[in-house]
Amino acid sequence: MALTAFLNSIILLGSIQGFLIGFLLYFSSKERPSGKLLAWLLLILATACLKIYLNNIGFSATGIGSLIDAFVPFMIIMPVGPLIYFYLKTELFPNFKINRKDRIHFYPVIIDLFPHVSAVIFLLVLMLGWANPQKNNFGVLFDTYNVYSDIPRWISLSVYLLFSFRLLNTRVKKMKFENDVLPSSLQWMKEFLWVFLAFDFLWLVYLVPYSIPTYTDFILTSVDWYPIYLPIVAIIYWLGIRGLLIGRKEMSLVRKSAVSRFPEEAIEKIMQGLHRTMTEDKVYLDAELNLAKLARHLGTSPKIISAVLNQKLGKSFNEYVNQFRVKEIKERLVRAENKKYTITALAYECGFNSQPTFQRAFKSVVGLTPSEFLLKNGEAA
Repeated sequence: MALTAFLNSIILLGSIQGFLIGFLLYFSSKERPSGKLLAWLLLILATACLKIYLNNIGFSATGIGSLIDAFVPFMIIMPVGPLIYFYLKTELFPNFKINRKDRIHFYPVIIDLFPHVSAVIFLLVLMLGWANPQKNNFGVLFDTYNVYSDIPRWISLSVYLLFSFRLLNTRVKKMKFENDVLPSSLQWMKEFLWVFLAFDFLWLVYLVPYSIPTYTDFILTSVDWYPIYLPIVAIIYWLGIRGLLIGRKEMSLVRKSAVSRFPEEAIEKIMQGLHRTMTEDKVYLDAELNLAKLARHLGTSPKIISAVLNQKLGKSFNEYVNQFRVKEIKERLVRAENKKYTITALAYECGFNSQPTFQRAFKSVVGLTPSEFLLKNGEAA
């Protein structure tokens, strides 16, 4: 009993930690979408820990506790996978924001809400006298549903972790190929994903016997949910200390320090030099242009250029250069003398070194594919 009380206290403290850091991070991340996503992740984990704590101390078995358990959705797990994926995406692409199309990733939360919606409907049925309160199996169905709803929850987390690893690897390979500066938070993002992957594996080991009816009660009576929720508590503390209080603060200082050391006049001079180099020298036509080569052309360091672009324009080196390349190819596409050339040939002449890179950059800047732009321009003419 003493050990059980101790373990329950750890879960409660983890829940409190998650709520405190989650709210603190959410309200201090006005300009950082990634911070708000991390806050939501912490709050979801904290709420799940609170649910388990209340179950373990017997509160959910009381009259008021059972009502709260039936109608209040403590266990909202389906958004965890999408939150991890979009958090990683906002770290890799600072200008990325979740739009309406992305919200579809969070629709499976209905799996978490279904038993609580059913409880509301069942209560209305009882109040209308359409069911006998003495003869119902809602509690049994509720418990059975909770057992098997963990299967799609685990699948969701696994799938989004796979997406996240692919996104990170693809982004890093692309940046290396284009000689772009790798994000200072790269090590943190790798650590972030591997921690959740380790938890995902641990959850699978627990879930397999738990989902088999013969072993469900045995698992709950012998080890309860401690093998899952103690690691969740560890993740909450780790996210709070490593990912927020230390890692996030250090990364913020790294991003700002390169610019803050220089007077505004020096920064403005670099911006003017960049613009002149692009508009007059047209160095963007060089398909082998990279940050180091541009820095040598301007007589400064790659880190300074990267920091200035990030802080003053909110763009990476590639985003900045590609906007000039896209502008150049737009001008060439509408010239009559260029009708004999293919779009790909013009893209290579404008500094792009691959067709997929060109297609992505053009769609990102213009909002249309090159073919759509050409068709629209032709109609306008």
